[in-house]
Amino acid sequence: MDDDPRTADELDEVSLRDTEANGFRLNGFRLNGFRLNGFRLNGFRLNGDSGGGSYIDLEQFQLAQGWTVAQARLEGSELRVTTTNGMSLAGTQLVGAVLHFGLVEGAPKKRKVKISGATQQSPGSELWLYNLEIKDDVGAWQPLCVDRLGLPVQAVMVGEVWDPATGSRVPATSDLVTLACLDAAIGKCAEWGYYPWVVPEYHQACTRMVRADYCGDGVSHTIDGVAIHVLDEIGIEEVDPNAVYTIEAEWGSEGATCLNPESTRLTGVSVTCELAACGESFASGGLIQTGVFGL
Repeated sequence: MDDDPRTADELDEVSLRDTEANGFRLNGFRLNGFRLNGFRLNGFRLNGDSGGGSYIDLEQFQLAQGWTVAQARLEGSELRVTTTNGMSLAGTQLVGAVLHFGLVEGAPKKRKVKISGATQQSPGSELWLYNLEIKDDVGAWQPLCVDRLGLPVQAVMVGEVWDPATGSRVPATSDLVTLACLDAAIGKCAEWGYYPWVVPEYHQACTRMVRADYCGDGVSHTIDGVAIHVLDEIGIEEVDPNAVYTIEAEWGSEGATCLNPESTRLTGVSVTCELAACGESFASGGLIQTGVFGL
């Protein structure tokens, strides 16, 4: 924002802007139709188990250094590896590593995901962003994540999984990981500063907010690129003093806690649940507030 009153140093420490572009996807990436929502670093899990017909199996973790992986884990959003010879690798040391997967979607398939880059969002940030590429056993490497224009975007590794139908976070029973693209809700909310390993309820509320999932049923009521004003009470998002907006809704982990139906992001939206109108800010019990422009 051109007229942001914060100093350059303050802006370096803030992980999102006061005005954000939202989208409708929970997560999304290039996998030839197979929606890779999560993997377990030492086993399998994708929307079910091996008997459910939809799962992913991490068969091999191949390091560029040639060492054998004994353990892989997430600390926050940073992937860390311990090798059988006692070496510890993390961050940029994992660039060049290739993860070999076996997928089941009607018939077995093989895929490889390569870490082609790893960066912190800003110096000292907890958030690690990964450039990920994917390929079949044959064929060229392609970006795992692409935006609506087809341009590569980075991903965040998040130690949770979500139900793609309902948008709800699935209770973890093991070490589950989602490869979350930054152009979709799970990754975008982490990029904005709602770290799911620090403020999980705010992150979940954000995923509802980004997708305009008013009823918390997984149904989105927006499109990519619509600008919204975002505000919370924990200091991640603050009021933009230069913005003129109308309050749209307030959000909790189960969807909107209040809604002004005349101020939705898209006109003519039909909402199937009953929601009270928003009054005084955060009186509804919501965690995050959104506003729309031009109304």
